Amino acid sequence: MDTESSLPDALLRQLIAVGQVDVLVGLPTLNNAATIESVVRAVHVSFTRDFPRLRTVMISSDGGSTDGTPDLIREARFTEADRVQTSHPLRTLHRVLSPYHGLPGKHTALRTIFAAAELTQAKVVVVIDPAGPSTTPERVTELIAPIARGDVEFLAPRYRRHPRDGLLITQLVRPLVRALYAIGLDEPLGAEFGCSGRFASHCSERDIWLLESARFAIDLWLRTEATAQRFSIGQIWRPATTAAGSRTTLRDVVHQVVLALIESLRAHESYWRNANAISELHTWGTDPAVIPDVTPWDYQALADQARRDIVEIRPLLEDVLDPGLFVGVIDNVNGTAPRLDDELWVRTVYGVATAIQHGRAAIDHMADMFVPLYMWRAAAFMSETQLEPPLAVQARLDALCDTFQEAPRDVPRMPPGPATSLAALRAARTTMRGKHRV
Repeated sequence: MDTESSLPDALLRQLIAVGQVDVLVGLPTLNNAATIESVVRAVHVSFTRDFPRLRTVMISSDGGSTDGTPDLIREARFTEADRVQTSHPLRTLHRVLSPYHGLPGKHTALRTIFAAAELTQAKVVVVIDPAGPSTTPERVTELIAPIARGDVEFLAPRYRRHPRDGLLITQLVRPLVRALYAIGLDEPLGAEFGCSGRFASHCSERDIWLLESARFAIDLWLRTEATAQRFSIGQIWRPATTAAGSRTTLRDVVHQVVLALIESLRAHESYWRNANAISELHTWGTDPAVIPDVTPWDYQALADQARRDIVEIRPLLEDVLDPGLFVGVIDNVNGTAPRLDDELWVRTVYGVATAIQHGRAAIDHMADMFVPLYMWRAAAFMSETQLEPPLAVQARLDALCDTFQEAPRDVPRMPPGPATSLAALRAARTTMRGKHRV
């Protein structure tokens, strides 16, 4: 990637004025007025107190905030307690808009941050969640230090959650990535991370930024790219985050995550097909230890919606799934209570992947069909674990990871079949529009 041509002229001039830096902290902001001042203050204190001999810069790559976020960053004031004598002032850059598809988003913010890191020859790049209400100077420093010491080249967050929370991670993304990429990555998705300047430069040269899928695949892709390209990877304990107030439907989130998984697996097929023993990762930071309360779910309503959706798309599923797998899923859905055991769920996930591989339906439509299957599994897991203590539920999660790992990666190959009817898929998709929220 031509770094200079990818940056707006105004930003380019500011970066040239900054010169070379050791540490670059990026904030991919979008309407973060409620939290941004405390985050900026935490970065400022970390720089001045813990890294006084390093050249530092903070960049806000803004996606078009309308709540005054850039002004709050520009006008941030620090108390006397925050002012530590240093010869390296905090620098801030504001309002960087995506030049791609006219759509601002985290992927364009990250591309700008990585390009800025390459131009300034930053040795350490850290991305902080600007919505993080619990960001402190200590937590900023924790992200910077292992990279600055050269202990690791990619540092991913690790969260302490109740084992019945974060089901999309625990039931699908974590065990699938762990099994295929052979890496004990606890959180394949996450808003914050740290990396070396070498990794940032490597990513800047990839073509992921030009793909439409980058809008939702970028967090997962960064982690799997680091794994596939054999950069050293570690984890760090971070405070658990929530999606409070999110208006994104569960259906849309599952759809996007499935597409993200497909994009990553496609990009790294030569790696994961040959990966073997799982590599466990060193974890920095302090384990919060205390298990948070579980977020309540109306799993019966979720099961009812999933059953209706699966019945609606039954002819389509029969076209794309192996016959034995299809019968097993339908038998479970016809039961009185939501049930889908680990073995059948893992076969379902790999079966959908095989159907995609053989082009039995367009990828986007396969992702649509997978959504109610996930909803049924999530409802079944919640139903079966509702009375179990956290340790017992965690044991179930560990067993699920083992089942993903032990299952054959290639479901028996099916001969190519006729493409699923696009009109039928569109009709089914319309009927499946539910109201479930993340």
